[in-house]
Amino acid sequence: MPSDKARRLFEALDLDQNGTLTRAEVINALRTKGPSLAASGDLPFWGVGDTDASSALFDAADQNGDAVLTLEEFAAVVDRRFGWH
Repeated sequence: MPSDKARRLFEALDLDQNGTLTRAEVINALRTKGPSLAASGDLPFWGVGDTDASSALFDAADQNGDAVLTLEEFAAVVDRRFGWH
């Protein structure tokens, strides 16, 4: 079950609002929105990474290798990595 924080972060990163995240969305959204998401408490400051870190987060979350993240895939990684429950 995704945490509320993971759901809010997923929705913030889903730039086209289609219910899935692509690698480009994760990289672009964390670069452009990361600092404000961290300031509002929706992302740890250390979670605002560079392109390589964002890409690595995407790879860690893409469990089935289909190049898109569902909320469930995304939440499984960020809830564990950021200590959200």
